[in-house]
Amino acid sequence: MKFHATHTLIDDAELTKTAASLNEYRAHLQAVAQKTDYADPECSLQLPSDDGQLERAQALVEAIKTPTLQYIVVIGIGGSNLGTQAVYDAIAGSMSLLYDRLPKLLFLDTVSDERMTAVVRILSRMPSREDFAIISVSKSGGTTETISNTEVLWRSLEEQFGDVRDRFCFITDEGSNLWKASEQHKTHRIAIPKQVGGRYSVMSAVGLVPLLLGKIDIEAMRSGARDALQDNLSDDLTRNHALVSAACTYLHAELGRSIHNSFVYAAKLESLGKWYRQLMGESVGKEKNLNGDVVNAGITPIVSIGSTDLHSMAQLYYGGPDDKFTNIIYSFKGDINLVPREMKMPGLVQDIGGKSLEQITAAIVGGVKAAYKNKQRPFLEIDMEGITPRELGYYLQFRMIEMMYLAKLMNVNAFNQPAVESYKEATRELLKT
Repeated sequence: MKFHATHTLIDDAELTKTAASLNEYRAHLQAVAQKTDYADPECSLQLPSDDGQLERAQALVEAIKTPTLQYIVVIGIGGSNLGTQAVYDAIAGSMSLLYDRLPKLLFLDTVSDERMTAVVRILSRMPSREDFAIISVSKSGGTTETISNTEVLWRSLEEQFGDVRDRFCFITDEGSNLWKASEQHKTHRIAIPKQVGGRYSVMSAVGLVPLLLGKIDIEAMRSGARDALQDNLSDDLTRNHALVSAACTYLHAELGRSIHNSFVYAAKLESLGKWYRQLMGESVGKEKNLNGDVVNAGITPIVSIGSTDLHSMAQLYYGGPDDKFTNIIYSFKGDINLVPREMKMPGLVQDIGGKSLEQITAAIVGGVKAAYKNKQRPFLEIDMEGITPRELGYYLQFRMIEMMYLAKLMNVNAFNQPAVESYKEATRELLKT
């Protein structure tokens, strides 16, 4: 991954000073990453090196997979599925349902008749129960959306295929009500380390099990994550991109740029942007700081898709309020589709004949950066150097470390989410009526 912070419009001295204020915390993260006890709030840093957890996930996958497995349905919401979907969509592509690649991952997050009906129709056409697997993920074991979807799908599949318990796997905290239900019904199950929160859990069984079933190269993804740990826990700012990015994001928020725009230049990276949106939203959007004072802190994360959103949002980004800090994220590694040199409609657009679609997109990104510079709007850029499992592992880990640094700078707890409980409690009360 190549990281460029040349155009952030942050003074070098101010950046260095802000980064230096995190030296003690960076050293703490280094120490946590070397542990194996999952005792600290930041213990998700231990996941990429936990071979025992990988082996348990691999053993479970061996018990679930079949020679004819075609569809893996991941039921979860928020951190229980966004990381998995980010990796899968990036590798399989935004049009994966139209490709021959098998098995395919399908995701049921929100409660939706339309989505459930579509999934049931697909699975009901399968010749055998061995053609599908259902992965239900809920850290607490009592997520309304997840349990509702699991119950509906279970009943639908049971009506068609009979006993399907061995096609279900529950991923949850050991001892949760879902864990106990799994034991009662004799489904597959695997635990998440209790201290690892959902939005930091993609390197745990939450991501490992469905991605292994989906034939994603998990070893490469974990290797990339371990490299990210080495770089982004370093005291060398030329390597520690997470610290630089966190400092720039924090300093811009202090200047009034409290909107963080992830501008991704590939449709298949949209889910990656949405994963980061949750990571930031839940990690630093807090009513109270670490001192218990009411501060209503937060940075609002948004996701833009290039070049689609240049034709819907660029006018706002360039001409509207200067309240956004943009990350431009791209990877140009393919030259599959070329505009013909002998075009059917020559002269409508100049200089595109013979160029690949990726070359054209790269030129568009260059134009976007030039416009940001011209308008004096701050941005940094990330070149993922190929959408591969290794690069994705690096990127995911880099962002999770960045968020720990950012929360520390903002003096908030990166790992809790107390405000979310308000809607959950109200939902439970309404369901009683």
